[in-house]
Amino acid sequence: IVNVADLPLEGVQRGRVNMIRRKRLPLETGVPGVTCEFSLSIVPDGYFTPRHRHNFDQIRYTLSGVQSTGHGDLAPGEIGYFPEGAYYGPQAQKGECATLVLQFQGASGEHLLSNEEMNATYQKMIAEGAVFQDGIYRGKTPSGGKKNKDSYVAIWEEHEGKKLAFPKARYRTPVMMEPQFYTWLPDRERPGIETKHLGTFNEMRTGIGFFRLLPGATLAAGKQKEAEIRYLVEGACRYQGKEWGEGTYLYIPPGAETDVFVSDRGATFFYISLPLINEFAARQRDTQHARVAAE
Repeated sequence: IVNVADLPLEGVQRGRVNMIRRKRLPLETGVPGVTCEFSLSIVPDGYFTPRHRHNFDQIRYTLSGVQSTGHGDLAPGEIGYFPEGAYYGPQAQKGECATLVLQFQGASGEHLLSNEEMNATYQKMIAEGAVFQDGIYRGKTPSGGKKNKDSYVAIWEEHEGKKLAFPKARYRTPVMMEPQFYTWLPDRERPGIETKHLGTFNEMRTGIGFFRLLPGATLAAGKQKEAEIRYLVEGACRYQGKEWGEGTYLYIPPGAETDVFVSDRGATFFYISLPLINEFAARQRDTQHARVAAE
């Protein structure tokens, strides 16, 4: 649990037009090779990416400004789910915007490069003479012909030492959500709590939504079943003897024991539920057991 205002901004150099600045929010999956990266990103005026797709999933929640996606802009409070394999863009940002961004492995399990892996590989390629322009890696074939690629694809292939094969898109397009048109529903098992569930996606059951403590409500202590991200967007609450206000971020790993949350004037959280962390851990255990049995 951290106050996001206390975290430093860093530049993100990935070969795009204009540089995103962001605050990286602590998130460790605890599963070897499984990467999730969450950040508060400041997207500058003039930022541009060509039409492209990912081999990972992405969720964006606009906090301020209007975010260009090339698939319908995201106004403040609106959320987009960008599934692996689905094209979007070009992005042509007009005016600055602030957005929460989660990048994580999709159901295919393809490796998502960590920030450290991305930066080290990008700098290595630059040092070796690579050219990145307008979000594109400007490469050449052995015979001297042009061989252009999306910058992320080029960096990923350089790091992994193989060609990136995009997973088949489970959704044809990104999914854009307008939470203002959803209804708050009372939680029937937790008095004083209301929820606004926006959606659950693919077989990994990634969940997106909001929940709020009404004034005077208490969220009981308990044991966390699935990993969950929470971001306090309005109000305040007390946790472990400290008052936490807007801009508070929490990551609760699976199996964690949480204390009581109390809110005198009400508190609204944006949340992302990540059952995939338990699922990928189970897959690794199953693979290891099968290997041992075969030996």
